[in-house]
Amino acid sequence: MVGGDLATRYPLRMVAAILSKAMNISDWILSRARYFPYGEREVNIVLRQLERGRSPMTSSCGRVLDAISALLGICYERSYEGEPAMKLESTALRGEDVLRLDPKIDKDIIDTTHLIQEILHNRNSYPIADLAHSAEDYIARSLAELALDEASGIGLKDIGFSGGVAYNEHIASTIKRIVETNGLRFITHAQVPPGDGGISFGQAVAASNVL
Repeated sequence: MVGGDLATRYPLRMVAAILSKAMNISDWILSRARYFPYGEREVNIVLRQLERGRSPMTSSCGRVLDAISALLGICYERSYEGEPAMKLESTALRGEDVLRLDPKIDKDIIDTTHLIQEILHNRNSYPIADLAHSAEDYIARSLAELALDEASGIGLKDIGFSGGVAYNEHIASTIKRIVETNGLRFITHAQVPPGDGGISFGQAVAASNVL
């Protein structure tokens, strides 16, 4: 998360950080300086921060969705909670999976750098809605495959889906279809929200059991 919390507000920072692991991004990010509040001056600071490699790390799926939203030009600045990811989902619902990327998973880690690179390389070849749909499908299939492998290894028949990304109906329904096709039961939220609201509820329950 280059720049810390700024990466959540300006998701092009996340794009830069992800792509910098696989390619030289200097020219690419400078060409998008107009989408940063302080233009080239800010971009050069981002590049120096990436060179130092001391930025906070995150495993948040939401940050990946934010990055895809910015890369596709859907949302460059988050003005309210979840805005880039929500606008990405809205766009994805109008498209179809044109990339059909096979999940790349190494030691239980989903390769999202590969996904971001593929979107960048195909940015001018397909409609934005199709690329948004392809990205969400890749994430959903990868999560489903990872969960199915883990469930098989320990003999479980139920797979649950939680966290903020579970608000994404496209991703949730795709995982549900894959899980149920493989004969397992898919569990998701009904009365307690999957995101921060669920955490607050859990904290309240935990506190009530202590007092």
